Amino acid sequence: MVSCFPCQHPDRVRIAQSIAAVQESTSTAALIASMMALGLVAQLQQGFGFTALAWQIVMGTFACVTLAGPTRVRRLAPPTSVSPRQIRIWTICAAIVGSCWALGMLGWALHAPQQLVLVAIAVSVTYTVHAVASCFFAPVAVLAFAAPLLAAATAAALLTLDGSVRQITLVLIAIHAWAAMRLLMKNWTRFAQLIDREVDRGRLSSMLHEQKEIAERAVHLKTRFLASASHDLRQPMHAISLYLDGLAELDLPENIRPVINDARVCAHDMNDMFRSLLDMSRLDAQQAVPTLSTFSIGPVMSRVEKEFSPLASSRGVRLKVRPCTDHVYSDPVMVERIALNFVSNAVRHTTSGRILVACRVRGRSLRLAVYDTGRGIPQSEQQAIFEEFRQLDAPQTRDPSGGGLGLGLAIVRRLAQALRLPVTVRSTPGRGSMFAVDLPLVHVSRAGPQPLSATSRLAGRLVVIVDDEPSILLAATFILQTAGCTVISARSSDEAMKSLTGSVRVPDFIICDYELHDSHNGADVIRMLREEFNHDIPALLVTGNTAGGEAGESAMELGIKVLHKPLEASVLKQSLEELLANEGAMK
Repeated sequence: MVSCFPCQHPDRVRIAQSIAAVQESTSTAALIASMMALGLVAQLQQGFGFTALAWQIVMGTFACVTLAGPTRVRRLAPPTSVSPRQIRIWTICAAIVGSCWALGMLGWALHAPQQLVLVAIAVSVTYTVHAVASCFFAPVAVLAFAAPLLAAATAAALLTLDGSVRQITLVLIAIHAWAAMRLLMKNWTRFAQLIDREVDRGRLSSMLHEQKEIAERAVHLKTRFLASASHDLRQPMHAISLYLDGLAELDLPENIRPVINDARVCAHDMNDMFRSLLDMSRLDAQQAVPTLSTFSIGPVMSRVEKEFSPLASSRGVRLKVRPCTDHVYSDPVMVERIALNFVSNAVRHTTSGRILVACRVRGRSLRLAVYDTGRGIPQSEQQAIFEEFRQLDAPQTRDPSGGGLGLGLAIVRRLAQALRLPVTVRSTPGRGSMFAVDLPLVHVSRAGPQPLSATSRLAGRLVVIVDDEPSILLAATFILQTAGCTVISARSSDEAMKSLTGSVRVPDFIICDYELHDSHNGADVIRMLREEFNHDIPALLVTGNTAGGEAGESAMELGIKVLHKPLEASVLKQSLEELLANEGAMK
């Protein structure tokens, strides 16, 4: 059987394949030769008893050596490690066998009747054709075997035959020799071409494998770069978002408030584009693996309302989110990203009117739908909008404040495929659009945490914030102090422990960055503070790395929530209020 050897020279591969083929066919050839020798000895034994017996012993011994040889060669030298020396050995063996046959035939022919001479010549020619047909992959060895046989047959015809019988026999020998050599060269050429193609295919396969590894390394390096750079890139955006949200809650002059609102819109758009790029990178790297669980859709709806209400209002669009307390079985983070991208797309393409976000039970599913009164999408383009970097608006009509990258709906499609959820789009040009995803509905008991009151429950709470970025500490402290919290900020685990030394009050919350320039990460700090106060303090783990799963795994071990930078003030406060509500429900 032919195999590929992509790292070897074609000549060496051809030798290796020849040896492999010889190993497979030599046993059969030796067995045939022995049977033919026995038949001839049986016919000639009466006239050449001792000589025929001695010849048979020589042929039988050589046949046994030939039968045992391939087994030893296969054991000691596999076809991929052969050398030209082995081909020479096989050629010498073929020459010895051919010479033995030739001497035996010629010896009998000189003393046998004419009928037996013709039989001997026919056997010699037949054996030559058999060698050409079965061992064409070793042409030199075939020639070494066939030349003595053909020479002996020709000599026997010249010395023992006469008249027309001799002429006809010589012509037949010449025709058979010509046909055999032509067949040998034709089969060898095909065999060599086959090996060359196998070598080329092996070389191409090796090159393809190398290029695939290079591409995989490039994707891996890109993912690692985004994973490491995303944390540093998100830090300033995280601080900017917190500062702008905090400023918006202050009593500012009327001429300053529009500037703050515009800055918040710009920051939101930048966060949205940055988040889309990172999400698409994770999806391309196949790192977005769903973590399925049963959860309430209510927090997702609240997050949508708090994140997009200011943005929609600043653009003259009314955003209405209908509360929903139903539970579904899916990945809460991916479902939230789908909802946020739906609403982001609606806000970006709706210049007036309203946007409605609502849930509706449909059999065993809960449909989360977003309705808008935007421009609408033609029927022919309703599938194209889910392609990467696809934007249907013309550049002159696109909203300059929120053009986006054309990735939002592409991310929705990829996330829905990962979750195996159907996505529905309906749109009428000039009237608006509806985007929806159907989630597996789970029926659970309604008993649970009560809805949060409109007034903040964070006033007077003691919050410990640990982050090694001074700008993040200042912005988060500013936001929480505005909400009435008492804040202890620290840049490391040691600083946090020192700040709490001698404190008799147990912190109400811990907010800790996971990636600390310290010997401990954020999960370690949370464990240390919980052990210090011997209390399971509610905590939030914040990370800017969306490509890695270490923060998520640590959060699962601690039973806490992970928040991703850049983080808006409304999301931070809502997460703390949810911790309060969950803690109150457990008491």
